[in-house]
Amino acid sequence: MNIELYPLEKVVVDGVSIDLGMEQSDVEAAIGKGQYVKPCDRYYYYHSEMAISYNNDRKVEFIEFLGGIDGSLRPAIYGVSAFDTPANELAELLKQKNNGEIQDLERGCSLSFLNISVGVYRSATPSDVAEMIEEMKANGISTDNNKDVEADIRKANHWETIGIGTAGYYRR
Repeated sequence: MNIELYPLEKVVVDGVSIDLGMEQSDVEAAIGKGQYVKPCDRYYYYHSEMAISYNNDRKVEFIEFLGGIDGSLRPAIYGVSAFDTPANELAELLKQKNNGEIQDLERGCSLSFLNISVGVYRSATPSDVAEMIEEMKANGISTDNNKDVEADIRKANHWETIGIGTAGYYRR
């Protein structure tokens, strides 16, 4: 699947455009009805790797990709793969494109680029994983060839989610 994110505008999935501000009925005509999850008030598509949130007028206000490095969807933004590009490199690119205020409310785990309404998230940073490894070693737990540790390192070095919203979405 070819997916391209255009901040403040749209997401294009295999040539089908889902515009921010688009009517829910038009989205459903283009890509089908998503699976509605009431507690999140979102609609999920493509094996729950893409989520769309609508405002009170039933217009798209936020589109998020949730698969991360291990998912099947590979959204691109500004010409690079959001999940395959190392987290620090993507953050630097987004910082340049944003050219302004960035919210970092979770010590590097969640960044919101306010001028371009793009947000990225990961559950742990490389330094968080390094601390965990040191704690494991201090408790006599071997980290050599530990598949869980390797997976944690891999995930910490990439973003798990990326989302784009309407102008001002992350300022609320």
